[in-house]
Amino acid sequence: MAQSVSLTEWIREHGLVLSSLDLDAPVEELEPVLGMVGDARVVAIGESSHHVREFFQLRHRLLRFLVERCGFTVYALEAPFTEGRALADWLHGGPGAVETVTAAGIALSLGDAPEVYEALAWLRSHNQRRPDSPVRYAGADVPGSLGSPLPALEEVSTYLRDIDSDALVPLGRARAVAEKFHQDLPFATMMAYSAVSEPDRETLTAALSELLARMERLASRQRSLGRAARHVLATHHLRGAWYIDQLHRAQLTEGIEVASTFRDLYMAETVLRLLAETPGSRIVLAAHNWHIQRAPAKHVSGADLFPAGYHLAAALGDDYRAIGVTAGHGHTAVSDVEALAQGAFPFREAPLPPPEDDTLEAAFPLDRMCTIADLRAASVTVADAAAYRRMRMADYFLDQPAFHAYDAVALVSETHGSARTRCQ
Repeated sequence: MAQSVSLTEWIREHGLVLSSLDLDAPVEELEPVLGMVGDARVVAIGESSHHVREFFQLRHRLLRFLVERCGFTVYALEAPFTEGRALADWLHGGPGAVETVTAAGIALSLGDAPEVYEALAWLRSHNQRRPDSPVRYAGADVPGSLGSPLPALEEVSTYLRDIDSDALVPLGRARAVAEKFHQDLPFATMMAYSAVSEPDRETLTAALSELLARMERLASRQRSLGRAARHVLATHHLRGAWYIDQLHRAQLTEGIEVASTFRDLYMAETVLRLLAETPGSRIVLAAHNWHIQRAPAKHVSGADLFPAGYHLAAALGDDYRAIGVTAGHGHTAVSDVEALAQGAFPFREAPLPPPEDDTLEAAFPLDRMCTIADLRAASVTVADAAAYRRMRMADYFLDQPAFHAYDAVALVSETHGSARTRCQ
């Protein structure tokens, strides 16, 4: 029987130490990651905060390794599914500047960083060099990420006109209500929804439910006519609109944490749809640690919340692996609600509190630039895993037992907000 050791001792002896976060650095030192991901079809890479420079860099080093060494074929982001077409086309040589297509396809300014542009340019170059094994892009999230159902309704209107002209009636009702609160900014859309009358909300919910039911009724017929792929795609756009509606309704009564779990459902469904669409595909999913964790998260009320990673682990088992990413010290980025409401860049830099004794970050050595710990391997011999009950969430600590939530965790010893956060 293996001798029990502390987590600190195990990480110092067995953790994977990275010498560089540069995208162009040799990938050979990442070979141990093969053992962490195994034959998984979906590998999720997280971040304890959005818009942290080193988290972007680590994610993209891992992405390059998974593409070049493991044959991953899809890059899915915490970004709107419906609005992702221009960015997907750009990776295959489509027109436009990377900054323009990223702004259009990734909500909440989550793609507005030099490190993101660099990684997307690398993927475009990879697809040009390797047309036999290109990497596809897909947003995994609901339309606008927190916004309006209108983009999804616009996306399916032509298809509905072709297959079910009677569906244009409930579609018109849904669009009429959505236009009352649609704004260019997701936060503004959420605020505007609160002013929509209850009868209008009921009209929107009923219309979206009717549209989805009509699509299900026609699914078998469309498959028989050779339109299965188009029908599934249109139905997925509609489900995004339906989940957005449910999110808005829940936010008014249960709060944003509970409401946002409708996003998690949709992210998981998007990933599973991508797998079904191309059975041989392997997907890298990049999203916040909160979304990718395998275990339920706890609401302040004590109720369980089910993130996308929970649904993916339930559906895929060992074919899903989650790598959480966190920081030792330095700075992070936090949401700036006032800036978000004004349409300005919605993150600002904030100092990180030092790791506390019961936080996972306290188990990692800080004299190394970046260390990745394989928690599945560590769980066999580590005696004190239960002592680490919390992890970073932005600039505070959250109850989140890492051994239940993630298959591996990477810690960057010192982090900084992205260039945009530091210039605020």
